[in-house]
Amino acid sequence: MKKMKNVIRNASIAVLLILTGTASASAKETITVTDLVGRNVTVSAPAERVVVTFNVEEYLAVAGPEALPRLVGWSRNYWQGRREWIWKRYLESLPEVEDLADVGYVAKKTFSAEKVISLAPDLVIMYRDYVRQADTEVKRFEAAGIPVIFVDYHTGTVESHVASTLLLGRVLGKEARARELADLYRSRVAAITERVAEIDPRERPKVYVEGGFKGPGEFGNSYGDIMWGALIKQAGGHNIAEGVIERWGPISPELVIAEDPDIIIITGSYWPKNPTSMKLGYYADALESQESLAAFTKRPGWDRLKAVRNGRVYAIHHGLSRHIYDFVALEFFAKIFHPDRFEDLDPERSFRDFHDAYLPVEFGGLWMMKLATEEAPIR
Repeated sequence: MKKMKNVIRNASIAVLLILTGTASASAKETITVTDLVGRNVTVSAPAERVVVTFNVEEYLAVAGPEALPRLVGWSRNYWQGRREWIWKRYLESLPEVEDLADVGYVAKKTFSAEKVISLAPDLVIMYRDYVRQADTEVKRFEAAGIPVIFVDYHTGTVESHVASTLLLGRVLGKEARARELADLYRSRVAAITERVAEIDPRERPKVYVEGGFKGPGEFGNSYGDIMWGALIKQAGGHNIAEGVIERWGPISPELVIAEDPDIIIITGSYWPKNPTSMKLGYYADALESQESLAAFTKRPGWDRLKAVRNGRVYAIHHGLSRHIYDFVALEFFAKIFHPDRFEDLDPERSFRDFHDAYLPVEFGGLWMMKLATEEAPIR
């Protein structure tokens, strides 16, 4: 049955491309856009041969049903090995991703300009920090006449999220869908921040967020003014790492003890090379995830921390911090920071609805949770 569904889906996509191909070809125009690092880039839009090196989900959400047929190359390590359960989910639902050309991963220094150029794309989409990390490769693309745009979902501002989404809509010929996504993001964030603005600063809890990649045996990254740090501030919390680190990096165990946070949040995913890491995602088991989170509270001195003593220890999927759907994380943070004020929020439902409307795979698994205690044994 699943194979038949894939056949029907692929046939439907093929028909869609046949029906839209002529129209899109006749509607192509040369446009100049400004990307998220301020570069003016000339693109033949809508782009029909695309390479994506980061923010695959945003590309999929904006491009819609035509996304995969247009995608000629990507950084496979963006998911495989790095977000293994996300890779598994997409591979099961969209087996054609197995055959996509892998152009390497900038962060791992395996990115290949030669591979990208050989695919003859008419657009390369990159994450804004790659403007420095892949400067040589970008210059080669420009010399070859291949336009490159940079988007930014890491800074964690409404402005950067909206601008990135509208930029994708413009170059992909999906402006209406992009506006819909941008409006959704604006409204969901505003629904939190407008209420947070009414909260007395003295009521803002002290929050410690740590990336759970390394497991409890070694302190992972915390975050300064971007990603999780930005979301903490938006949701009405005080980030104990703010002013200590600028972007991301571990803070000392002694500082965590000294700050005695009201709330501790460990981020998780599935990193198969790190068996003690925090486990969350499409295939997470609730009991195993509880055991993973509980192990972090056994660190020396953590039994004395206010967050641990009061049962305010949580986990959230690491991938929810830098995407067009990070309003889901914002809702979760607001709900746990100020439970009396945000009791109405249902972040899990929000993420399920986003999947249904904009992503090509079904929602499932465990993405956010509270550490079980004797008083509250269920997440």
